[in-house]
Amino acid sequence: MSARPKAYVRIVGCLFLIASSPALAPKAAPQSPATSLTGSAVLDDWGNRFTSLGASLPENAQRTQIRTTIAQLAMFDAVNAVLDGPYRPFASKPPSAAGASPEAAAIRAAYIVARNEFPTKTAAIDSAYSASIALVPASASAIADGIAVGEAAGYAALAARVADHRNDPELAGYTPGSGPGVWVPTPPAFASPQGPFLQFVTPFGYDDPARFRPHAPPALDSKTYTADYNEIKDVGRATDTNRTADQSATASFWSPSATALWTANIRALASSMDLLNAARFEALGLAAVTNSVIACWDAKFTYTFWRPVTAIQAGDTDGNDATDADPAWTPFIVTPVHPEYPSAHTTIGAAALGLYTVWFGTDEFPLAFKGNGGAIRYYTSVAEIHADEGNARIWGGMHWRNSVEVGAAVGSRVGKYTATHLLKRLDD
Repeated sequence: MSARPKAYVRIVGCLFLIASSPALAPKAAPQSPATSLTGSAVLDDWGNRFTSLGASLPENAQRTQIRTTIAQLAMFDAVNAVLDGPYRPFASKPPSAAGASPEAAAIRAAYIVARNEFPTKTAAIDSAYSASIALVPASASAIADGIAVGEAAGYAALAARVADHRNDPELAGYTPGSGPGVWVPTPPAFASPQGPFLQFVTPFGYDDPARFRPHAPPALDSKTYTADYNEIKDVGRATDTNRTADQSATASFWSPSATALWTANIRALASSMDLLNAARFEALGLAAVTNSVIACWDAKFTYTFWRPVTAIQAGDTDGNDATDADPAWTPFIVTPVHPEYPSAHTTIGAAALGLYTVWFGTDEFPLAFKGNGGAIRYYTSVAEIHADEGNARIWGGMHWRNSVEVGAAVGSRVGKYTATHLLKRLDD
């Protein structure tokens, strides 16, 4: 369980909602702090709009995550160009007039990406753009100059992602399987798997989705699998379990989407930074999270390993005399709709933490994390968070222990690689 230190930095995932305004043409915005849009709030305003646009279609949230990452990188390129930052761009560093508004540049870059990614939502996007640009506290000329930079950055970022497979059909690459050890649709919905296409998406900062593929999951007659089976059969079941109340609370705390949880935490950390650092941190953070999803789905659909709910109900078919079947077994938390190995939650969390470790130069730092229902837990080290998030997936009955450990190892490699190979300093 996580420690609750007396002294800590309060870093909590949060969302920013910006009021609407009808003006679309660039103009000077009101100067009242209550009606201006500056700093990292610009990045979050548009990052969260992408989430809302994806949900309104609706589409796979992981597909929206890829689109959002493109927008975050475009916004970084725009801000980096206007402020003449000392960093390599993702796709471009357009020339910028002196005094151009970096906020206007970021807004326009996100707007260009949004119009391309959500072509059926142009009215809503135009309205959002009008509201955002009207809240930039700068002169009309500064806003116009920023818009020119942002437009170039947005189109360049989109050009860099042509043919990246983000728009492939949802079930591309999936062939139904059967038999011991093989993933099949799980109760209660018995739905088709979520997003097999993700295994083919080009990552951000490197080209091969399989670059970080782990070794195969353990054999069904191995000591590792046997130990994992019997552990989760007890503590991960819905009822008649030895799971403690605190363990149940931990499973529930970490139960929402890992991409949503960690994206919110990344944005919260960036909220105390200046605009250039915030733009870079959020772009790297979302790229690390998205790259970890791609790496995880590459492994999931390479190995298509079965979930505990399937394995335990069919334990008499696995050829292992030490894994007794329980046909009535159900998990404490409903099983996600995709193969088991490795754990997506720990892969994604470790990727974000890999970035944090590189950025802050240490793997021990205070962190407040907002989970399910707005509850907050306080941590002091990467290892502590890994343990809590990993145990949560076991106590929830969704993942074998080996899978959460492998996921954390893969995610850490992905996050650190992304942090050290993308948006690097020009002198690095």
